[in-house]
Amino acid sequence: MFYKEIHEMKLRVIIMFIVLLVSLVTTVALRPYAAQMMEEMTAQLEEMPDFLKSLMGDVSGLTRLNDDNYYLLSQWHGKNYGQFLPFVVLLIAFPIFAKEFDKKTIYFLLSRKNRNEVFRTKYLAGLGAVLIITTVLSLLGPIAMNLAGYSTAFGDTLKVLLQQLVGASFFYSLFTMISMSRDQVKPVVAGILIVLGLPILGMIDALSWLNPYPFILGSSVAQKGTIDWIYLVSLLAATVVLTVIDYKVFEKKEV
Repeated sequence: MFYKEIHEMKLRVIIMFIVLLVSLVTTVALRPYAAQMMEEMTAQLEEMPDFLKSLMGDVSGLTRLNDDNYYLLSQWHGKNYGQFLPFVVLLIAFPIFAKEFDKKTIYFLLSRKNRNEVFRTKYLAGLGAVLIITTVLSLLGPIAMNLAGYSTAFGDTLKVLLQQLVGASFFYSLFTMISMSRDQVKPVVAGILIVLGLPILGMIDALSWLNPYPFILGSSVAQKGTIDWIYLVSLLAATVVLTVIDYKVFEKKEV
């Protein structure tokens, strides 16, 4: 059953990997132009009125694009890859249970296995795929940069990777819950609304903690070189709670 789950998500994983690999190659290829773009943008910012500068916020990161490590953190982990990580998790998670309910194959599964085993096998297969994809694509960043002749260390990438693994696990446990639907469309729509809605809620100061994107994008690592341990532990605790809820919902769900 475990290998069946892996086989069924193989095509989705391959497609996502190819798309993000192209994005990585593009990110590395644009590295020589970063300094030039930074100089042009800095010059344009200097000519802007003060009120526009205030709207732009802190643009000090532009002056750091000459640094290979910062370029990788900001343009790969913090943009081209990091921003799409929740969507990658959604594509893995949404059919985990919804497909079985939609196609009525859940009856066959539960006639052969107990609910605990079905949940454990399907949940861990999807989670394993999410964690592997996250790890490989994150580590490919400094590898690709170094192969292209740039000097990039793995230290900061490993810090961001830790945050991304926790963030991906959180989204997976959340999307697994909405996967327990009787069709495969509703989980996708609900997942997209969640991915787009959390940053919007985070724009409200009192609800800023609901936006996990700065954590997943490694903002604290890029700006301060440190892991956001408080948010990491909090998100990890939320993931554990959501996983327990996922199991309870599946255990009691009528088929």
